[in-house]
Amino acid sequence: MQCPPPASAQSQRGAIGLAGGLLLLMALLFTALVVDSGRLWMQQKQLQSIADMSAIHASRYLGCQANLQNIVQMAQQAAVNNGYGGQLASNPNQVLLGRLDTVQGIRQFTADGSHQAIYVRATKEVAKSLVAGGLMGGTMLLRAEAVSVSDPPLAVFSVGSFTTSLSSQQSVLLNGLLGGMLGGPLNLDAVTYRGIAATKITLHDILAVSGQAGTLEDLLNTNMQIGDLLDLLASAAGQSGAANLQAVSAMQSIAAIAIKNVPIRLGDVLAVTTPDTNAAAAVALNALSMITTAAMIANGTNAISLPLTLNLASITNINAQVTVIEPPQLSVGPAAGSGNLCAIARTAQIRARVGVLVNIPLLARIDLALNTEVAQGSAGLRTIQQNDGVSEVEIDASPGIAALTLTNNAGTGPARVSTLLSIPIADIGLNLPIQPANAQTLQYSVANPVENHLPQMQSVSSPVGSSLENALSKSNALNVTILSVLNLGLVNNVISTLVSPLLAEIGRVLLDPLLNLLGIQVGGMDVTLEDLQYRQAKPLAM
Repeated sequence: MQCPPPASAQSQRGAIGLAGGLLLLMALLFTALVVDSGRLWMQQKQLQSIADMSAIHASRYLGCQANLQNIVQMAQQAAVNNGYGGQLASNPNQVLLGRLDTVQGIRQFTADGSHQAIYVRATKEVAKSLVAGGLMGGTMLLRAEAVSVSDPPLAVFSVGSFTTSLSSQQSVLLNGLLGGMLGGPLNLDAVTYRGIAATKITLHDILAVSGQAGTLEDLLNTNMQIGDLLDLLASAAGQSGAANLQAVSAMQSIAAIAIKNVPIRLGDVLAVTTPDTNAAAAVALNALSMITTAAMIANGTNAISLPLTLNLASITNINAQVTVIEPPQLSVGPAAGSGNLCAIARTAQIRARVGVLVNIPLLARIDLALNTEVAQGSAGLRTIQQNDGVSEVEIDASPGIAALTLTNNAGTGPARVSTLLSIPIADIGLNLPIQPANAQTLQYSVANPVENHLPQMQSVSSPVGSSLENALSKSNALNVTILSVLNLGLVNNVISTLVSPLLAEIGRVLLDPLLNLLGIQVGGMDVTLEDLQYRQAKPLAM
């Protein structure tokens, strides 16, 4: 058996060339695959970034009364700014509103139309291959999805003074007001009230001492007795270190006198209008405003008798009463932008009545009651913007309208001057036109860090002015109808020497300090920006 002769070098010529050509072709094919894969990966990554930025940007406009059309506009604007050429409102692209739930540790988006989260789907049609287009041909659709939770900047604001500048006169009225509403005597001085007014607590502080393992939404909706709620506020101020010992002790004293068994919810005191309640956890709340508002809500429309001392002779009887028709409300929430206001704080709607009986020895008797009613004013958060590290906040304020009337003490007729034998001499009416103040936009400029530059308070008022004392002391504020020939010049002297000073004194001693205490003026009010919050957590969910 013979082996075949070895191949000659001549017969193997060209084999290396063929192998090299095949290797080169394979290298080109792999290079094309790498280039196309890298191109598709980069385009997919860019598309995902567009979807992420669109969802994050649009999420900052959720939570108020924004509609889907506005949200789509915001998402589209962010997409275009990041180089997207398509329309997110056109199929197969999509923008949906809904909520984000966690099921077995996995976050899931549910499109139910609520404003808790936003879903964005962005697509882009690209060539399957740039290198081998002639062989493979056609296009493919890239798709990217993103979900972002509601993430608007929040503000907490109130319509009321509640500042550290409370006067001694106001502290006496506040003792009577809180004591009357809660059902027990109270005797705190102005310094103590200033300490409470300077105390800031958060919903997170309140939840931490509540003993509840639930959410802030559960806390806001839990029914409790008014005394328990006030004690909860005192505990939150104490454990968080937000208040000094004197202020905490005073808050505990206020809670201790609350003998009325009235159920109340924290959500009745504080209106949280952002869909993500937890977003409001860190905003600072004024302790005195929360205590006063809670007491008013618990009291309902029961009249409260207030101590009142007038430095005028001949007064035989005086009775001052205040009725809170509608309690005030604090607010925390997002800005409305160009839409309808949703984060709205309100003043109290109150009715004050001061009845006075005056005997002029050997001459006459005056039966007079000054009735004041101030309608509820409101303020709504319009915009929050950041410019060069400064937060610019706009709040629309609409003060309530004040109405003043003079009647007799029984409320059955006009104020009257009569003889000591009850023969009527003259009726006294009040001619004090108080026009409603126009709605105004208040602008607040808050430098960073915001906690060092808040609270800030601004006031709005009508052209009539802010002082009832000055308005009531004007000579033309009263009109007199003579009823008897027994006048004999008596009425003019009574009006000039007694009635006008009496009304001015009522305005000075009761009405001015009481209304200012509640942040209310004649056709005006105080609006206080308490806190701003920008969430630091990344809002993108998946």
